[in-house]
Amino acid sequence: MSEKFQSYLNNIAIYFKKSKSHSIGVDLGSNNLKIVELQKRGGKIKLKNYALVKMEKELSREELRAFSGQMVAKIFKDISVRGKSANIAIPSYSSLITSIEVSGRNDEEIKGEIEYEAAKYIPVDLEDVVFDWQIIEPVKEEILEEEEEEEPVGPLGKKEAEIKKRVLLVSVMKSISDQYQESFEKEGLGIDCIEVDCFSMKRSLLPGQGGSYLILDIGDKVTNIIGVYNDQILFNQNIDLAGRKITKLIAKSLKISEERAEKVKIEQGFESDSEIVVKNILEPVLNSIVEQAEKNIGEFEEFKKNPIEGIVLSGGVSQMKGLKDYVQNKTGKKVVFGNPWSLVEYPEKLKDQILASSPFFGVAVGLALIDLIED
Repeated sequence: MSEKFQSYLNNIAIYFKKSKSHSIGVDLGSNNLKIVELQKRGGKIKLKNYALVKMEKELSREELRAFSGQMVAKIFKDISVRGKSANIAIPSYSSLITSIEVSGRNDEEIKGEIEYEAAKYIPVDLEDVVFDWQIIEPVKEEILEEEEEEEPVGPLGKKEAEIKKRVLLVSVMKSISDQYQESFEKEGLGIDCIEVDCFSMKRSLLPGQGGSYLILDIGDKVTNIIGVYNDQILFNQNIDLAGRKITKLIAKSLKISEERAEKVKIEQGFESDSEIVVKNILEPVLNSIVEQAEKNIGEFEEFKKNPIEGIVLSGGVSQMKGLKDYVQNKTGKKVVFGNPWSLVEYPEKLKDQILASSPFFGVAVGLALIDLIED
């Protein structure tokens, strides 16, 4: 497959990727909006600006897309962002990410086979979606011997090896990307590229990292479970079990407000004196997340041959007290907090503030890095 076609996977095929020294990443969520502005000088990537803004009210997915341009334009003005265009993310729960196997022997055969297979996995007319793919690596090789005495095809009297290749297929509804584009254009803003958020997160949390890793991004509404092998995403699983569910369960069980329950969740967490919180809420929820992750891992030969080396925690819930140790004890794997800023230079005086915000900026930083690093 050509390098040009491969690059489209991280640039979901509707905008051209440009080489830049300045880049902006925008992560639009239903509860908050994150913006990161980076600049590359002398081979170093430096932080120019960043913002984490809580929404005045929670927006539906449709409202978020419709008002995205208006919200971004306001924040650009408020924090004096220099640029007029940005890279933005589409949530992985609004896309389809799956792996398939193909047997094509060249780029043209592979492309044709994928287009044929895509129709089986994408539940709408292919004209209504943008879909792309990336070869992960060959997964198996079968030598097919001649069953009867036929004229030998090769020097060993065997047919040519048939190599099965695993392909990661990604698709997004055109209507979703069109809504973002229209909203931005109304405000005089442009979109350089649109990327599914799990790719942005992998780029910032595991930049150029070989080996096998798992990213647990536990957000407000959704937990993203991302399997990464040899610097490539093998799977992304979304489950509707995350921070808000925990908060509501704590509030109901302890008969307290959700605001107070949120503090209990984060500030006390697994070290809470309440057995109800720990045994009846936190452990069952986190066990379900870990069990789903382990199930996903078990479906891939790569992880069976190369066990997970570490787990990276991200998302607002990763701040929960005792969570890191609990996941580490539960899985027997090394667990670390994700640091999306590892490739970025920033003022030393802002270090504590920036690192404290790390759980929220995996996607925004990853988006801003698209134009500044080689994937």
